[in-house]
Amino acid sequence: MKRKTAFLLTAILLFSGCGKSEPTFTATAGKAEPIIKTVKLAVVGDIMVHDYQYNEAYDPATGEYDFMHNFQDVKKYFAGNDLVIGNLELTFGGPDRPYSSYPCFNTPDSFLDALQDAGFDLLTTANNHCMDTGQAGLIRTLDQLDAYGISHFGTYRSQEERDTILYKEVNGIRFAFLSYTYGTNGIPVPQDYLVNLIDTDGMVSDIKEARQNADVVVAMPHMGNEYETYPRDIFVEWADLIFDAGADIVLASHPHVLQKMEYRTLDHGNGIHDGFIIYSLGNFLSSQTTPPRNASIILHLTVEQIGEEAPSVKEVSFVPIWTQFRNGQNEDEFVVRSVYERLSLSQSEKDSQIRKKDQSRLEEIHRETACFLLGREIPLSDMQEEYIFPKP
Repeated sequence: MKRKTAFLLTAILLFSGCGKSEPTFTATAGKAEPIIKTVKLAVVGDIMVHDYQYNEAYDPATGEYDFMHNFQDVKKYFAGNDLVIGNLELTFGGPDRPYSSYPCFNTPDSFLDALQDAGFDLLTTANNHCMDTGQAGLIRTLDQLDAYGISHFGTYRSQEERDTILYKEVNGIRFAFLSYTYGTNGIPVPQDYLVNLIDTDGMVSDIKEARQNADVVVAMPHMGNEYETYPRDIFVEWADLIFDAGADIVLASHPHVLQKMEYRTLDHGNGIHDGFIIYSLGNFLSSQTTPPRNASIILHLTVEQIGEEAPSVKEVSFVPIWTQFRNGQNEDEFVVRSVYERLSLSQSEKDSQIRKKDQSRLEEIHRETACFLLGREIPLSDMQEEYIFPKP
C-alpha cells in the first residue's frame, strides 16, 4: 500500500514567501559560489538490556532502576552531531509484567532516561525482538518513545502510521528513514502493519517512494547471521537491492558483531555520488560479554551537498568502544567506554578501574577493530581515539 507523501506541504513551501525558494548559490566577490550543506550523523548498533544490566541498575532502597551511568563516558561522541541513531532491540512492555531478558525482552521504562540523556534522536524498532511483549508491548514501546521525544521507525500502531515515511529535514537536507527485519523469532505478527518485515517487493516500493521525496534515503535492515563477522551472499544481494531501489546509506544490524563497511558509488538519476554501507554495527550495549560481542564502534558519517548536486557521504570515521560489565573491584557495572580512553590511563588508574583480563581484552579490541575495518595493523603506539575510514 502506498505511503502518504507530503506533496501538499511541499507545494505550500515552494509557493509561499513571495515566490522565493532557498538559494543554492551565494555571491562572493561578484562570483556565484555554491552553498554547501552539511549534516553529521552518529550511529550505533544494538541496544539491549539483559537481566544482568537491570539487576545492576536496581536500587533496593528506592525500588527504582537507574541506568544513567551506562552512556556517560561516550555521550560526548554524540554531542555536535545533528542526528544520533541506534537499534533499539528491546521492548518497554510495562511494569505490569515481569521485567525480562533473552529470549523476550521487557525493559524498565527508566532506561529511556539514559537514552534521552545520551542524546538519541532516532531509533529503529524493526528487529527480531520487537514482538517480545506482543502487540500491546510493541505499541507501548512506541508510546514511551513518543513521551520521551525520540523518533522511531520500523514498527507501527496503525496502517496509516505504517504508510507514513519518517522524514527529517536537517540543515536544508531532507532525509528519509526506513527499516525492516527478517523476522520476529517466530512470534506471530497479528496485523501486517505492526512490523516492517523484509519483503523485497515491499522494500523496493517503499524506498522508491522515499527517493521521490527525500535528498538522502537511509535504510536500516535487520539481517545477517548472528556472530558471523562477514555478510553472506544473500545479505549482500539484499543490500544491492536496497541501493538499486534508491537508498544512499545502509546501516544494518543483527549479527551482534562488527562486519565490514564500504563506500558505494551511486546514481539515482540525480548525479553520481558516494553512498555507504556497514553490514553490521555490532552491539552498542548488552550483556553479551564474550569476544567479539563486547566490542563495537560509534560510527560518524558526514553528508555534504554542494549547490544542487546530489548529497554525498563525504567522510566516515569511527570510535572503537567496549562495554565494561565489571569494574576494577569485580563488581557489576555496565558502562560503554572508549577503547582509546581506557588504554590511555596510567597503569595505576587501569589497575584500580579495570580488571587485568579486561586490560588485555582492550588491547585485543584495538587491534581487532582497527585491523578489521581499516585492513591494516596499527600498533598501540599509534593508537587514535577516532579513525577515518578511507575512500577507495
